[in-house]
Amino acid sequence: MLSDRRQRVLAALIEEYVARALPVGSRTLTEHYRLGVSPATIRNELSALEGDGYISQPHTSAGRIPTDFGYRTFVDELVESGQIDDSPETEETLRQLRDQAQELDELIEQTSRALSRFTDCLSVVTPPNLSHPRKLGIMSLMKQPEFAYTEALLPVMQVLEDDTVLLHVLDAAAPEGEGAQVRIGRENETEQLAGVSVVACRYGVGADGGIVAVIGPTRMDYTKAISAVRIASRTLGGE
Repeated sequence: MLSDRRQRVLAALIEEYVARALPVGSRTLTEHYRLGVSPATIRNELSALEGDGYISQPHTSAGRIPTDFGYRTFVDELVESGQIDDSPETEETLRQLRDQAQELDELIEQTSRALSRFTDCLSVVTPPNLSHPRKLGIMSLMKQPEFAYTEALLPVMQVLEDDTVLLHVLDAAAPEGEGAQVRIGRENETEQLAGVSVVACRYGVGADGGIVAVIGPTRMDYTKAISAVRIASRTLGGE
């Protein structure tokens, strides 16, 4: 269990890393975040967080980056503390799409496009009966620094191109009745997705429902992704 101060330092480091995709040093945290402690204390807290596996140092002279465990702790704290507020703008946009759509296929496609735009992640929406998922937003992944090289994106593409594997991943990522869920890195059901996070939620009920999800780097904006998926789930479910 992290102390409040250590949680604040971890949250600040993750916020900075999500924004810039660069290892974060103690000086950056001291200068850009009001943590209410001295630079020496921040350095000590970073060392402790690294020792406990929440962050890592990719190079000796570099700053730190979050680990999957660090992201998990951060996400759990976000959810448990109720810090994720749904965006009224996102909700209104998706409701308008629902009102304007002539048929379900059109609504699913438009919702998926909107999710990619809101989250800068790849979006996937399965129609009822979990068949033929709609995969939009590949360019969103390609714009991320983590996937600037084809070899980094290739394992993810292999999963996306195999509907059977992808549906298995989504089915496991979104248990019935659990609301929006987050699978981070190696928590995913297939090894090819060890470098990404999946935020997924079911919509509708039984055969009339499906799954809405976004897939992005573990360095995704979890607050935005969870909120957008939650809103899309309610909208597609007719709420």
